[in-house]
Amino acid sequence: MEDFNEEKFEQEENITANEIRDEIKEEVNETIAEETAAKEETPTDGDDFETPMAPKSRKNLWIIIAAVLGILAIAALVFCLVSGKCGKYKGYKKDRATGIYYQFFGDIHDTAAMPKTGDLVGMLFSLRAGDSVLIPMSPNEMLMDSLYEGDIYAALRMMHVGDSASFILDGKEFFKHFMQDTIYPFGDAPLYFDVKLYGQMPAAQFQQMRAEYENMLKEKQAAEADSIRAYIDKNKIKVQPTPEGIYIITTKKGTGAQPEPMQDVTVHYTGKFLDGKKFDSSVDRGEPFTFTLGARQVIPGWEVAVSKMHVGDKATVLIPSDYAYGERGNYGIPPFSPLVFDIELLSVSADQQ
Repeated sequence: MEDFNEEKFEQEENITANEIRDEIKEEVNETIAEETAAKEETPTDGDDFETPMAPKSRKNLWIIIAAVLGILAIAALVFCLVSGKCGKYKGYKKDRATGIYYQFFGDIHDTAAMPKTGDLVGMLFSLRAGDSVLIPMSPNEMLMDSLYEGDIYAALRMMHVGDSASFILDGKEFFKHFMQDTIYPFGDAPLYFDVKLYGQMPAAQFQQMRAEYENMLKEKQAAEADSIRAYIDKNKIKVQPTPEGIYIITTKKGTGAQPEPMQDVTVHYTGKFLDGKKFDSSVDRGEPFTFTLGARQVIPGWEVAVSKMHVGDKATVLIPSDYAYGERGNYGIPPFSPLVFDIELLSVSADQQ
């Protein structure tokens, strides 16, 4: 018997019960014809003569019928399993190695790269359980280091760059390892991982890039103190820094109240790098900014500076990166960037919150 061919069975997906019966009938008819022809050619002298459908012939016939039925049953079962039409989840096939149920969409990019353990992958993905969407479709980058057998990374290793697919994961295991032991709230309902894989970086290349990035961070961190000192010298700043290393240069004195913790304060501001390049300004937008002092709604340097101002004050505030956005940076602000803000305190709420 020929080896099972998945493409052949996918092309024959519409085989009906009638076609199967017709095939069996044809095999039976051929067998009867062969038996009849053989008996017609056999000499008929005396008691040795057997009719065309003697017991021996009928036994052979039923053996052939059983064999045909067995072959068709096995083929139908294999087709059913391969096509995903009779599995636990309709339309999904089961990967024997991982136990993950999967379904691919569109073309399979089988000549493209496949992620491996340690690689960095770029993808668009969502997580859902029934009608509940836990994470909507969004871009993400992840390192391919499996946390348990059959996890999200095992699913990604089944894909090529450019593929789109849906995987069914064990929700309880996923929440245990990825959600800090949070209890899976959907009982035995499956967790669906829908994903499009759009990029992959080999582990060696990623490690080299990360090492270069970390060296750059170290250089920027080491250079920060020198850049702050150069700014102070260039702008002839004479005030002493606060214990946090923040320089507050008052450019206009106000006569209003000094804010207290948990009061709402309203300011106008312009943010700049040390070279004078502007990155944000409420003045340019024409919309003052209000926040609650001490509620950690702004960077720590602002908390320190604004708490020392009075309504009506204007000040230029030099903030080291430790009290700004630190080693991570933020939306166009590089890591270890000291910042300068021109701040005007417009008002303080009359009542403490």
